[in-house]
Amino acid sequence: MTADLLEKLRQMLLDMQHSGRLSHIEPGLYDDARAYIEKRKTDYYDLKNPLESRAGSLLIEEIGSVNETVQEIFSVRTRQILDLAFQQMEGQYFDKDEARKMLPEERAMYKRIISAIEECREALVHGEPTPFGGDGATAVERIDEADEADEADGTPETRETSATPAPRPIQSPYALVHIRSDVESFMGMDGRTYVLKMGDIVTLPENNAGVLCEHDIALNIRLNK
Repeated sequence: MTADLLEKLRQMLLDMQHSGRLSHIEPGLYDDARAYIEKRKTDYYDLKNPLESRAGSLLIEEIGSVNETVQEIFSVRTRQILDLAFQQMEGQYFDKDEARKMLPEERAMYKRIISAIEECREALVHGEPTPFGGDGATAVERIDEADEADEADGTPETRETSATPAPRPIQSPYALVHIRSDVESFMGMDGRTYVLKMGDIVTLPENNAGVLCEHDIALNIRLNK
């Protein structure tokens, strides 16, 4: 992967946004981007005083910019795939050539979306027994009822002994931070377990990053796009 990766990714993103249509991308794009980021992290750690050097700052900016651009490419393509799924379900014009431009993982996601929409429509419009109208809906009701009970009770014991399945982790935006001291393992807002050491450069959910920065444990790396 050459040094112009970031420019290539940015141009690709601009083309996607301008065309508004799903475009062809190289199958190894995400793998190449991850490998490039890991390589630049290694370059950063190899510096004698990365926090005090201009080279270290440039590497941090490059890592953050590549990561953010790849995330945006994923977001744009996901929105385009959702549009294609909706068009197909509504019987609108569907460009098969555009569908062929999906990566294997995107195609699998597309099929699941179609299936989920169809099941939900069968449950709500036609009253057919599906996961949306059966156990799935019941489980959601149990979670809602348990949340209301916890708010009324407010006791830790009630929350700990409840048999209600835990809801999925709350998703949040991410922030790139530099860890200034060792941190005990913790569960992030994205449901992942983080074990951080001094000197690490990591992407954390913004809520978690904010807490660490408030306690001077981490430094938020704000990038200029």
